[in-house]
Amino acid sequence: MDYAREQARTLAPAKLESSSQPSTEPVRKIRVRVYADSDYREQVVRWRSSVVSQLQRASAVMQGPLGVVFELESTREWAHRGVEGELEGSLTALEQRDPGEDVDLVVGFVSALKLFSSAQHELGMARLFGRHCVLREMGNPEEVRAIMEALTHLPQDERQTLYEERKMHKETSIFLHEWAHTLGAFHVRSSHWMMFPSYAPNQAAFASQTLALLKTSLRHASAGRRDDAAARAWATELGALLASTSSPDWEGPEKEAVVEWLAKVREGKAPLVVHQHQAPLPPEDRRRLNEILALEKEGRVEVAAQQMEPLARRYPEDFQVQRLACYLDTRVAPKLPATREKCESVAEKFPSEPAPLFQLATLALQQGQHLEAQGQLVRARQRMEANPGTPPEVWGDLAAFFKETSSLTWAEQATQKAGNDSRTEPLRTWARQARRWKALPVDVSVCGVAVEREGEFIRAAKEVEDSLDKGQATKAQARLTWLRREFPRAPVLHVLDCEGHLRADRTGPAKAACRQAVAAHEEAVQAHFILGWLASASGPRGGAYPPGACRGSGALAQASVATPGGAVPRRGDGGGAEDAPGALS
Repeated sequence: MDYAREQARTLAPAKLESSSQPSTEPVRKIRVRVYADSDYREQVVRWRSSVVSQLQRASAVMQGPLGVVFELESTREWAHRGVEGELEGSLTALEQRDPGEDVDLVVGFVSALKLFSSAQHELGMARLFGRHCVLREMGNPEEVRAIMEALTHLPQDERQTLYEERKMHKETSIFLHEWAHTLGAFHVRSSHWMMFPSYAPNQAAFASQTLALLKTSLRHASAGRRDDAAARAWATELGALLASTSSPDWEGPEKEAVVEWLAKVREGKAPLVVHQHQAPLPPEDRRRLNEILALEKEGRVEVAAQQMEPLARRYPEDFQVQRLACYLDTRVAPKLPATREKCESVAEKFPSEPAPLFQLATLALQQGQHLEAQGQLVRARQRMEANPGTPPEVWGDLAAFFKETSSLTWAEQATQKAGNDSRTEPLRTWARQARRWKALPVDVSVCGVAVEREGEFIRAAKEVEDSLDKGQATKAQARLTWLRREFPRAPVLHVLDCEGHLRADRTGPAKAACRQAVAAHEEAVQAHFILGWLASASGPRGGAYPPGACRGSGALAQASVATPGGAVPRRGDGGGAEDAPGALS
């Protein structure tokens, strides 16, 4: 029993920080209007009491440091349901339902997730500097079951109490996280703070820098949301605060994006908050849309596309509908001109949205049109940079697309803004390896490869390597001649010369070329590998050159290849993940 209680203590959430001392800040009442959708009302029997309790707990946390008290203006039923995926559509529907100009915050409560998630964007959503947020019901049967099974020696009432404590902590933390977004707070790097991108039970407070931001915004929010001059004053003071405050937990692409956006607001070049103008679908058509999404997840893409057609015709101005129609057509009929025309129409009709440009890039990649795909991705990036509320996961999508076009620098830049989700580390690893194996330094002045031409450069170098692997010397030489003409200072030219000489059994020229590569760029790993292999090889070579011995291919990752001169070690022998790069195109 004692062991079980000790284990339960490790699972208990941190106590949310609140001050027992009277606040030195003036009391700021935040008037909150609450909407509970149909699913939420079914899942939470006494939902009004639950809402009151959540606001009271949030007030207890915020009254000490900021003098904030959340005051319930009213609770209202909301004819909305069926939200299992992203919350963007629900947030837009709430904004359309009630602009909330007579209150400080409008909150929409929606259904719980079926599966457990700690990602903040799946549990709640708000727009920077807006006045709306949506929150999920935080109950989760999966978590209940896990606690009950893990603590079988603990009385059931104590296990139930532990679960309730964890749920209340999550409710309060997620509510405050999303409310802070509406005042301009962005994500931080330390998981200890409530503004971290993922929820954790150990989060107990806002970082001091975030509190300073919230304090500044609270002075301006009421007037700044109604008046352009007041919005510029808000942007000016907040921009000055961000410029003068530095902290390892605070620095990063999200802060940079907010600083850039505030500068545009201050100069009158942009509104403080970008609203999504889109009327919600009627309940019956929302249900149809969810059924179509379910069909796509089941792999029944053609059926989903067929059922999508009448919805797409009925709602030409609904972005979510049009985006899905474009996506399904790229899956079902990527080669039809009509598919491209549809996605181009969506991209033109919704000029702030990057998603249709991603689909156009996909179509171009499927047809081998890498430069066309790259152009679409650059357009998507411009749209994302114009919106400070672009979620980190969308930056991750862009980074993955740039990888497909071998746009190395742009992929690295997008990855920096993507945060630290599960996809970013493989992208960082790919970029690091690509630079080393293609001898491509970051400094353009060293290699002469402009950022916008990196994809061309990497693909051409790979074509030379592939031709050498296949014994197509004439084809390899023709492509290498093109590389010399277009990128005469690129260190990889020496690496490719080295490989060509080595395959022709010209050891001396091979060494000389690889040494030139290393002299031009110290991290030319391919050249280092070949020089090391030449130094370690002994005995007559007999003209044999191990196929793929200097390539980032699967063949190179094998243990060794027997040659007349003995065993030739493959690059990657005994090495870690960094020795085996992923695809470069």
